[in-house]
Amino acid sequence: MKDMNELPLGIKQLFTSITYLKEGERVLIITDDDKREIGEFVYKYAKQFFETSMIVMPPTEGHGAEPTEAVTAALNNCDVAFGATTYSLYHTKARLNASKNGRLRWIGLQDYALHMFETGGLTADFDEVTRVVNRVAPFYKGNTFTLTAPGGTHMVCSIEGREPVLDHGTATVPGSASFPPNAEVALGPVEGTANGVLVFDGSIPHPLLNLIEEPITCTVKDGFITEISGGREADILRKMLADFNDPTVYNIAELGLGLNKENFLCGHMAPDEGSFGNIHIGIGKNLNFGGHVDSPLHLDMIIKTVTCNIDGRDIMKDGDLLV
Repeated sequence: MKDMNELPLGIKQLFTSITYLKEGERVLIITDDDKREIGEFVYKYAKQFFETSMIVMPPTEGHGAEPTEAVTAALNNCDVAFGATTYSLYHTKARLNASKNGRLRWIGLQDYALHMFETGGLTADFDEVTRVVNRVAPFYKGNTFTLTAPGGTHMVCSIEGREPVLDHGTATVPGSASFPPNAEVALGPVEGTANGVLVFDGSIPHPLLNLIEEPITCTVKDGFITEISGGREADILRKMLADFNDPTVYNIAELGLGLNKENFLCGHMAPDEGSFGNIHIGIGKNLNFGGHVDSPLHLDMIIKTVTCNIDGRDIMKDGDLLV
């Protein structure tokens, strides 16, 4: 096969509108023992068109945990890297430094399933997705952020001085990074300012949780989750966070508004985070969002059908975009 039109649609999108890969560029595929099926699927097609290498490593212990030294070195010597791993490498120092220092375009494929290459968010028109993200971005900043949702969420925090971080689902220029089919505008709340209640009723993309059956209620005080209540899934989350034995994992780190209409909640990270009308609250590490909390964890948790208000203006109301 040497015709891109014969590729699975999602694979074709990865090589074209998502990365603008060109002949002669170097492709690196990073995978681990639990996601080799995804890594090898991308590798099978990438090697037909580009100089492609693949590294297999053990799964890291969680989102944001550093990869092996060999992966860190390889990231500094490629044009496009696909991270087909169990947990996200996006927030790692290895990825951040490679994006800052070199020519790297980073595409996170963590927590992928094969069906995602054929249906859902990867089939979106990414030019249109980019237009939507860019349209929302100027409105997604200010001083006071108020979040509500029908499930019982009501939280207020300061976003003063914080600039929106955009993920168009594409990485087309050196230094850029994305996590297709996610598409979002995100903000890092000012540390210590978030107060209220968060009710997670969508999903928590993690092998132990995924689609939420019984809502998880989290009390937030002065920037940290202080109490977690609910059923079996709340117990899993509570233990998972406690096992870190590190208070930073409870930090409210991110307010990420999903903006890809082709996505749907399915228990996988990229489509869930980028699902239109929902928000994901990231906890733990916030270095990528203008903050200074360097936590061993960055975990995103989704709330459905949200209303986001900044300084008295509704950006989204009951899941409908108003800007």
